[in-house]
This record gives sequence, structure tokens and C-alpha cells, in this order.
Amino acid sequence: MVIRGKLKIYFGYSSGVGKTYTMLKDAHQESRRGFDIVIGYINPDSGPETLEMAEGLETLPLKLVVGRRGAFAEFNLDGALRRRPQIILVDEMAHTNASGAKHEKRFQDIEELLAAGIDVYTTVNAEEIESLNQAVAAALRVPGGERIPDFIFDCAERVELIDLEPEELIRRYREGKLLKKADQEELLGRKLRKKNLDMLRELSLKKTTERINQVCNWG
Repeated sequence: MVIRGKLKIYFGYSSGVGKTYTMLKDAHQESRRGFDIVIGYINPDSGPETLEMAEGLETLPLKLVVGRRGAFAEFNLDGALRRRPQIILVDEMAHTNASGAKHEKRFQDIEELLAAGIDVYTTVNAEEIESLNQAVAAALRVPGGERIPDFIFDCAERVELIDLEPEELIRRYREGKLLKKADQEELLGRKLRKKNLDMLRELSLKKTTERINQVCNWG
């Protein structure tokens, strides 16, 4: 009987607070302790400091998925299952896979890894939790984006809240450390206002606290 893998979520109120960087830093520590750990997927548009942190860790090749809208490089689930590391890093849990991939959503890829007995480290933003998605969309006046079911968040063996003062996050974006300039200007004008970040931060803290009292019912 295969023992189910354990899920660790690096959770934050916004992109740029340091979730992926912290995940990679922890991966290096686990590797030094002797664990077999590989990178399954890291967002290639992550900042230079984050991408530098990925150096020195084994990285699985991505899979080219050809669908109706063209060809896209996606996380290689089948390759990960063949490799069977003890721990695998799969960034951006709420991501929607390209048409033609095995599963529609990346969280479904992660569920299959866990069922195969592989521990998974992943990242999630506050607005990507199903129960928070519409509230955030309404408050920021933007369309609801990608999301994961609450039960996955509630049933994770560990959730690590990655926090950063909103003023520091805005500074990092303004200095161009996290996004291309065009994307940076759009995000600063739409989402990265201090009152919006304060709201997102409060929601993430509340959700993390509420999780402690949730009854886990893995689907």
C-alpha cells in the first residue's frame, strides 16, 4: 500500500512576497539533509533572485503540450511520476494547464503526485482560494482568476504563511525586481495600492488562522 505524500503550501497575500524564494531555500536545506528533492516547475518569470536560488537543484524537463491555442511548456507529470523523488517543487498550484494536458488544473497534477506517495511543496496566493476568490475580485474590481478548492488548502499537512509589509512589496515592484515594466505599471495601478494589499493581507491571515479549526475532508 502506498503511503500518501504530504503537501506543504507556501501561502501569501500577493505575488512577490517571497513564496517561491522561501520554498527553494527550504528545498536546499532538505537536499543538504539528504532528501531526494527535485524542481518540477518554477515560474520562469520569477525575479532574478528567485531564479538564482533554483540553481544547484535538479530540475525536471518541462513537457511541451500542443493544444488548440498552440504549444506550451507545462509541468511534466508523467516524468515526475517516473522520477519519483521524495519531494518535488511545483510552483503556482492554481495554474490552469494548457489544453491537451493530462489534467485541466495543476492542483489535480499535485493530487496525483500525493496519491503516488510523493511529498509536494507548492505556492498559493490568497485570491486563489475558492472561498476568497470572489470577495477579492469584487473588492479590487477585477475578474475572478484561477483558484483551488478550499479542501486542498485545509487538508495540507503544513501551510507556511509568507508575509511582507505592503510598503516593502510596493517598493520591490517599483524597483522592477519582480515583473517586466509594462506588467509592473498595470499591476501597480490595479492591485498594488496599500489599501488593497492591507485587505489581502488581512484575508490571508484570517484564512490561515481559520484553517486550524477546519475538519479535513480530502476529496
